[in-house]
Amino acid sequence: MSGPGIQLPPTDPRHKALNIVRAPAFFLLCVGVLNIIYNIAGFILAAMKVTSPFVPAGATPTTLELSPALALMLLVGILCGVLSAWGAMNALNLKGYGLATVGGITALYILSPGCVIGVPVAIWMLFTLRRDGIREAFRS
Repeated sequence: MSGPGIQLPPTDPRHKALNIVRAPAFFLLCVGVLNIIYNIAGFILAAMKVTSPFVPAGATPTTLELSPALALMLLVGILCGVLSAWGAMNALNLKGYGLATVGGITALYILSPGCVIGVPVAIWMLFTLRRDGIREAFRS
């Protein structure tokens, strides 16, 4: 089977573990990239002081201000996205079991819209990493 990550011959003992890890790691990579894009877009929109398009008719529009709390939330979101993507890349290459676990945990960051798909993917990844034989595949 081909796909992202390392390509192993079917005779390699890690081949089965790679096939098990490949799908959740790929989706974790997608979640990490989406979180990075969303949070960078949040910085840009706050810097431009964009008004909300969801203001009811007749109400005064509110602008998005780049407050210290919002900046911290967006920075943490970018950091979590980078760690999720980095952990997913390590999982796809069967290297860095600990970082792959951290990537799954950081995808659970709930202060971004990415958590809608991030939470199920992160849980899937964490359960996959706990399966029999997966940790051993990362060691060899």
